[in-house]
Amino acid sequence: MSRHIKHGKQWVCVTLFLITFLWVLLPESLSGPSVLWPSLLTLILAFMTRDIYFALLLGAFSGCLLLDHGNPFRAFIHFFDQHLIPVLAKPWNVSVILFSFFMGGIVELLNRNGSMLAVAQNLLGKDMSRRRAGLGAFAMGWVVFFDGLANCMLVGKTMRAVTDRAGISREKLAFIVDSTASPIASFALVSTWIATEMGLILAGFQNAGIQDPIGQLAPYRLLIESLPFRFYNYFMLAIVFLTIWMRREYGPMVNFERHARQALPSRRRATASASKKSTMWIGVTSLVILVAGVFLGLFLDGGGLGKPWGVSSMIDVLGQARADVVFLTVTAFVSVVVIVLTRFYLPEVTKEPLIQVYLDGMRTMFMPMLILVLAFTLSHVVRELETAQWLVGFLGDWFPPSLLPMMVFLLAGVMSFSTGTSWGTMGVVMPLAIPVALELTQWELGQDLHPVVISTIGSVLAGAVFGDHCSPISDTTIVSSFASGCDPMDHVKSQLPYALCAGGLAALIGYLLSGLEVSPWWSLALGLVGCWCFVRFKGQCISPIPMSGSTSDGAESPRDA
Repeated sequence: MSRHIKHGKQWVCVTLFLITFLWVLLPESLSGPSVLWPSLLTLILAFMTRDIYFALLLGAFSGCLLLDHGNPFRAFIHFFDQHLIPVLAKPWNVSVILFSFFMGGIVELLNRNGSMLAVAQNLLGKDMSRRRAGLGAFAMGWVVFFDGLANCMLVGKTMRAVTDRAGISREKLAFIVDSTASPIASFALVSTWIATEMGLILAGFQNAGIQDPIGQLAPYRLLIESLPFRFYNYFMLAIVFLTIWMRREYGPMVNFERHARQALPSRRRATASASKKSTMWIGVTSLVILVAGVFLGLFLDGGGLGKPWGVSSMIDVLGQARADVVFLTVTAFVSVVVIVLTRFYLPEVTKEPLIQVYLDGMRTMFMPMLILVLAFTLSHVVRELETAQWLVGFLGDWFPPSLLPMMVFLLAGVMSFSTGTSWGTMGVVMPLAIPVALELTQWELGQDLHPVVISTIGSVLAGAVFGDHCSPISDTTIVSSFASGCDPMDHVKSQLPYALCAGGLAALIGYLLSGLEVSPWWSLALGLVGCWCFVRFKGQCISPIPMSGSTSDGAESPRDA
């Protein structure tokens, strides 16, 4: 039976790819909905075959076929010289890849010397419960708030041993990591996101004919005023917290959590030996240097010494800092620190040379980075097809003023899901959504901004995160899954029900009501109640599986679960 299913999937893949050939031979193949085909093909193949490498590669190549009007030879050449190589030549993309490799080496050293497990045992207790370990991972996501990608790498890699020992599945850890990365970084007042968001708001008003917004139209002020309208971010964080606190799960996550409970005794035995040789202060020192170094590096590189203290000036500093250079410099320095400390204070940890251990950690990041490069390439192809612009133009005339925030939220979600990039989505939608909102609300210079305009700004920023959470080709989705040690498609499937719940509540209770000029605080209150009802009544309690009639391994009893 499995062989027939496998062959059936192969034939479906061949059929879908042949459709691409036939499609590009039609007149006007680059107009209309055909520009959506590479993204749709990638998503279909990813869910059908569970082979994300194959799906990304075929999706990107089908986009090249569209761009080259069905010529496979030119498409093959252009795949490399016009898409793959330019992607690898971008400084930010290279810095993300190198940063991930460096973090892989750092975390491998900290895991091998047992210092991260020692930190967790001292902070959370030697026999960690699921609730305490889950809340620890959730809290750490708030600590590393300055960048979504750094959050995924740091929290996922360092908390894996902790959650394994507590009986939390890798898929659950990936869900916690992914849901506390971009949602927090996107509304944090000091982060790598803030300057980009302000710049896009400024671009939106400039497109509406307002060249230098000041006072009530200042980008920073508008960003602050849009914070109550980030409904998806708050609802997703609430769902994460409630699932941990109430020990309830929904959808595919139920089975993943039950399997993790079955493997609990063996996981605890596997991690118990590491703690005996560990020294807590090495892990603490390394993490403090990493986090403090990033902040200090961003501050110095952005010219913070020459500016007055204040939130607004700090935002300017972050916007001017070269985050890619800072991340690489700090992780390289921390790598040296961890190697030196381990060499002099824990020489008995491993018989292998420490540099070999570091390289082993880097080697574990090769496959995730290959996926990331393919995802970057697909995004580049999709951008060349102008898929986002077509979506905006196709739906642009459907927006009555009262429905504008909700429709913009859904549009940003679809676009971010299709392209796998939240920043790219914000960059396309925000400059277009603000002029539309000003026009539909009949705003004139000198008037107060209509609440729909503020809500629309928040809906763009939240919708981009929503689609990014649901997309299997998102960089944070890929990095969080591999950092947590689970399959990317398992992470997408297990996270999707929660993301859709938070997105549905944000659309219906948040943005639909805000379009009707209902206070956002009422929407937040109703949405949080909706999150609680979803977890309480739809979620299933994860009871432990009895292990030979004994719970001596520290597992929770059915009563505790």
